[in-house]
Amino acid sequence: MTLLSRGYITSPNIEGEVEPMQQESMSLLEFQNRFPDEDSCREHLFRIRWPEGFSCPRCGHEQYSHITTRHLYQCRSCNYQVSVTAGTVFHKTRTPLRKWFWMILLMARQKSGVSILGMQRLLAIKSYKTAWLMGHKIRKAMADRDVRYQLAGLVEMDDMFIGPKKPGKRGRGAEGKSKVLVSVESRGDKAGFASMENVPEVSQKEILSMARAKMKQGSEIRTDGWPAYRVIGTEGFEHRYAVLMKDKEGLDQLKWVHTLIANIKGNIRGVHHGVASKHLKRYLGEFCYRFNRRFWCSQLFDRTLFACTATSTITFSELTE
Repeated sequence: MTLLSRGYITSPNIEGEVEPMQQESMSLLEFQNRFPDEDSCREHLFRIRWPEGFSCPRCGHEQYSHITTRHLYQCRSCNYQVSVTAGTVFHKTRTPLRKWFWMILLMARQKSGVSILGMQRLLAIKSYKTAWLMGHKIRKAMADRDVRYQLAGLVEMDDMFIGPKKPGKRGRGAEGKSKVLVSVESRGDKAGFASMENVPEVSQKEILSMARAKMKQGSEIRTDGWPAYRVIGTEGFEHRYAVLMKDKEGLDQLKWVHTLIANIKGNIRGVHHGVASKHLKRYLGEFCYRFNRRFWCSQLFDRTLFACTATSTITFSELTE
């Protein structure tokens, strides 16, 4: 049986990504009816995690026994016992799966993201700490899905600085702000995929490192006229730049990357009210994840749920150390 016949697809846009597909986007009422209890959530998570049927994480055997009283699956070959949440971002969670499912849905479907404080109140999660940790686990899963693919064709690239307003210079001269390199494919009247990378400094070294990692050889990269970007032309990329202060047409050449920068800054200010620099990478990953899948709204819940089963979790101590 093929993945397609089971309701799964291989995305033609993100190389190697195999994820579940919903035929139609569910309303909130339909979502509530589809997942009314923990059993329905566990059954769906089972299908997402093992789309071709159960496979023992230890030996790969396909036959199992279901221990319903403990919600465990026991391999009939090696007797290994595993839960549907083991090894996923839900590992050892004490929060009901229904609340996880709702948070995943809203984080994936809300274009601007969601307030974690709002999620805590809306889902009646006992503590802000728990809701905050859940949000970061989901963000990590989102970010991990986009690590593998590269931008191609015509790519716009620029840098931005994120942090509290401080007196002194703005932009590249600002101090005490997080530095981010932003790239997005330009496809004429629309943007393609995007990538954002939190870097220690906007230097030739970091610019070249991002270009090598995130852009396919032969891509045309457009930037502003800052000299550090000219290193791109030495590595098999076609580099073109515009001096924006002198060339109004240059603004049109970097239209999409500037739009993306304005959107992420507005997202961080308006929804999250600021982000600590140590956590910025995951927020950038969350933003790009939604942006890169904005045309697949009907698939976003199952795609994100799949991502949560396909990556390792992160602990509170790791986030706060």
